[in-house]
Amino acid sequence: MKIVYGLLILVPVTLVMEYANIGGHAAVFVVSALALIPLAAVLGKATEETAIYTGPKIGALLNATLGNAAELIITIVALREGLVDVVKASIAGSILGNILVVLRFSIFLGGLKHGRQTFSAHDASLNATTMSLATVALGIPAILGISFWFVP
Repeated sequence: MKIVYGLLILVPVTLVMEYANIGGHAAVFVVSALALIPLAAVLGKATEETAIYTGPKIGALLNATLGNAAELIITIVALREGLVDVVKASIAGSILGNILVVLRFSIFLGGLKHGRQTFSAHDASLNATTMSLATVALGIPAILGISFWFVP
């Protein structure tokens, strides 16, 4: 973990590279991406520490909210620059990544560690309802956009 915190030096390096025009755009991007790793670790640690004092429900809410802070910041910057397609791809990638990768990997590793797992039926129902609402909320505008696209 100390190696990750050692990467914090890349934050000012990124700023110097960007504003002094050192290296190309690709180099600034790579250094910026590496600088995000320790920032995400610091944010995760701060969220965990806050959850100790606020309780499990508020802690889970903070974790879910702040866990996507990097995506939120990138989305806001992309919208300010008029990169709507980047925002759409970011949202789709985030949803697919959380559904397909994180959930499946968590279930797989939990099964390896604990063998049989149990889940709350109420929580599973709540998550399924939330997923259904998200699908409808993203699906209806997409369908309408496609249908109006082909109107002569």
